[in-house]
Amino acid sequence: MEGSAAPINEALAEALRARRPRYFRASRGSAKGKTGEEDTGRFADNLMILQECALLVGEKLEMSAVSHALLYEGEETAGFCFDPNSNSQNPDVAGAIVNRRMPMREFVQSLRDFINT
Repeated sequence: MEGSAAPINEALAEALRARRPRYFRASRGSAKGKTGEEDTGRFADNLMILQECALLVGEKLEMSAVSHALLYEGEETAGFCFDPNSNSQNPDVAGAIVNRRMPMREFVQSLRDFINT
């Protein structure tokens, strides 16, 4: 059909309207979310960048690992934290993207709440 846009995922549309975090899980090289393939791909891209930065910061500070990281880009906040309930040798990751600048403490707490639900 010419001129018709691809339908937007309802979960994504609602989260964007309400300016609520869109949550994701990642493990073993795969990310999963409920807001569609494109949004999940954006999270996966952000996750790779944030994990690389976390690794570099951890090395500079002589820490074994950084448990969470956030990225502010324009009016968007994205980040992740490791799931403490998962295997420490190959941990699962929970993350989110929200279309507003969210304070770090509030963002990390929302991820912890997501992990524990």
